[in-house]
Amino acid sequence: MIYSAVQPFLGHDNAEVRDAALVAAIPLAEHPVLAPHRGELTDHARRLLTGSADRYKRDRVLDALKAWGHNTHDLESAGDVAAREIRARRVAERESWAGGYSEDPPC
Repeated sequence: MIYSAVQPFLGHDNAEVRDAALVAAIPLAEHPVLAPHRGELTDHARRLLTGSADRYKRDRVLDALKAWGHNTHDLESAGDVAAREIRARRVAERESWAGGYSEDPPC
């Protein structure tokens, strides 16, 4: 039902509205019943990646395409690669902190 409300906005004249609809629709398409809509969303995702520099939107779209089995190498910008490397470095830093305390916290 929510996807049905969002889907018409994927073709809106305003790019901001289209992109917001796409970002809203992506997690909905994770449901098996809505999986057939991934093809349509993939087309919209590729369009967004060719025209948007918005880091949040690009990350959401690239993550979805990868999760759906698409090769995104040709769609990634230098900024996408840099952001992915920064995230990986932060995750590694957080993991290295685990168990790094010498004492138990006070009760």
